[in-house]
Amino acid sequence: MNKQASRGSHVVIVIIIVVGILVALGVAFFVAVQNKGGGDIGTFIQNATSSSTDPDLKIKNIGIDLGYYDPATNRAGDVVFTKEGIEQYGNVIFTNYGEVSKANSARPTDTLNPQPTFIVPLGTKIRSLVDGEVVLVEKLYSNDYTVHVASNSGSNWIFETEHVNNPTVKVGDKVTAGQVIAEASTHDSQYHPGFGLYEIGILKGGNPPGHVCLFNYLDDSIKEETFAKLRAFYKAWETYMGDDTLYDESKMVIPGCYTLDPVTDSNSGTGN
Repeated sequence: MNKQASRGSHVVIVIIIVVGILVALGVAFFVAVQNKGGGDIGTFIQNATSSSTDPDLKIKNIGIDLGYYDPATNRAGDVVFTKEGIEQYGNVIFTNYGEVSKANSARPTDTLNPQPTFIVPLGTKIRSLVDGEVVLVEKLYSNDYTVHVASNSGSNWIFETEHVNNPTVKVGDKVTAGQVIAEASTHDSQYHPGFGLYEIGILKGGNPPGHVCLFNYLDDSIKEETFAKLRAFYKAWETYMGDDTLYDESKMVIPGCYTLDPVTDSNSGTGN
């Protein structure tokens, strides 16, 4: 190769290197601007580089006000203590994540509950669990709704409020934790007139998708208070029912969860 050709090759290589550096700097600047402004691309990149093993948002509200039981009002916040029609739920009005649901005529095997479930008065306002974006509002087989909130429409983590009526939000809405998004469903209210239910959970995408223990991802701002209220609720309910075996706290990994393992909707539970 002659000297002129060699010089030409070197010039080409230098140009390629310079162009590569400029492109890299441009991409870095664009990402920085988007992140500073809170744009979608910045959010997407942040999510893509975060751990895929944990949800990308923390729970700041559990959907209702769970208070300490007051015998004078027979309430624990939004929860009203009642014995009517609760046999089908194992004589409880709150079912923990991973709790065994016994087989019945509609379900041939035991299953593990994939989503914490509350029995509450009809009309109870249901609130968003997290700060995020509404990514799904869908009617269910039970003629009520599920509302999905996520950090963004591309997130693999869904914060679900299921079996609700009268949703007040639509896909694309930005919501904050504690914001009213619906009311408790009338689903199963034929068993206990005046009461309905709602379920909460964290759903991770996949095939099939799986649920994880919601109470393991409480924001620090509500974690200890929520755990304290759950422990107080267990004791108050067992006293109310006269049965101290309804909640086995010794088998709970944390309050609200009998397991930290993922649970699918179609699981075949074997017990704790």
